[in-house]
Amino acid sequence: MNKRNLDHCRNIPILRVAESLGLELRRTGSGTWNVKDGNDRLGYTSLTIFEKTNNWRRWSGKVSGGVSKGSIFDLVMHMRDCNFKEALNFLSSRFL
Repeated sequence: MNKRNLDHCRNIPILRVAESLGLELRRTGSGTWNVKDGNDRLGYTSLTIFEKTNNWRRWSGKVSGGVSKGSIFDLVMHMRDCNFKEALNFLSSRFL
């Protein structure tokens, strides 16, 4: 992977990445989205996507109540429980 491809991946719109991860989203404000929980009775999770800044934050963490946040790479690593190299491969295989 060269720097140009890495830069291209870095600039992929986060909503497209979320969609490729199979996340169901609901608009909650101007440029903010929440992820629908897989269990219909729970509604939406605490994971918020910020379209304007191309990042995300999980207010109640995935493990032990911690908080997770970051770039599209971090979102892929968080949702797929993988490392950076695997996240980069996921993104480049779908968007390059």
